[in-house]
Amino acid sequence: MSRILRSASAGLGAALAALVPVAADASGSKLVTASSGPLRATLTPPARTPKINTKVPLRVTATLHGKPAHATALYEFVFAGMVVSTQNPYGKKPYAFTGHFRDTLDFPAQAAGQPLTFRVVVKAGGHTVNLNSPVTPRR
Repeated sequence: MSRILRSASAGLGAALAALVPVAADASGSKLVTASSGPLRATLTPPARTPKINTKVPLRVTATLHGKPAHATALYEFVFAGMVVSTQNPYGKKPYAFTGHFRDTLDFPAQAAGQPLTFRVVVKAGGHTVNLNSPVTPRR
């Protein structure tokens, strides 16, 4: 059994985490990576238990054929297998970027204690990648 599966929260978050390849970068942060054909994307996700009403940093990178991708991104929040909220980075729809971007999340009080999957959907060159990271916001 993988380390991520043992440490993930029960329920949907654990099931989804088992499907997501995870690696550690030099700073010890967990990276979530996925690919679809020539599109490869990486998410440096928020903490597994982010504090509510606090800005939580994240970083997304995308390459197409090994070069920085001209891509779009959006955020989905999944609860019990259903998308309960869709947000756009910086409020721009669709959010276009080349190669990488950084953003911060701010979880509202009503999310406290709820096991969610934070998903970044990256699209480029006719390919789509979902980067899933389980989170349970805390007070």
